[in-house]
Amino acid sequence: GLMMDFSIRENLILGRHRSSKYSRAGVLDRRAIADFADQAIENFEIAAPSASHITRVLSGGNLQKIVMARELADDPRLLIVHQPTRGLDVGASDYVRRALITERDRGAAILLISEDLDEIMALSTRIVVLHGGHIMGELSSEEADIDIIGGWMAGEASAEQGEET
Repeated sequence: GLMMDFSIRENLILGRHRSSKYSRAGVLDRRAIADFADQAIENFEIAAPSASHITRVLSGGNLQKIVMARELADDPRLLIVHQPTRGLDVGASDYVRRALITERDRGAAILLISEDLDEIMALSTRIVVLHGGHIMGELSSEEADIDIIGGWMAGEASAEQGEET
């Protein structure tokens, strides 16, 4: 999701550089890009000396925040996130989870793909477990039981399915 030798500013507009928000008649609007980058650094608490800083030297948590800032900038209706907190420290993981909850509460649909049961339980309103290409079961967050979900993740068929996998 990032070009590691690009600046934070450049990474924040990846794929959007032709947008009317950031360019006029094919020329980049450097002021608009700088304003967006400065706002993203503030809002997402990206720890970097400036928006012109090269991303390669940032921590994993700050790299993740850059991706989140870019992808959430246009209030998406659907987010597909895969292992969003893998490898992040506790503080960065908490930040990413809070950002996803904010998006969920805003009304965005989020497809969370994760092997982290704590993450699944904290973020999901509905849980579907796939194993070996088959749906093992589905629960609402209110019904969620870590033992059942863990069993499904290990390939154990649920009683209500009535079938072996």
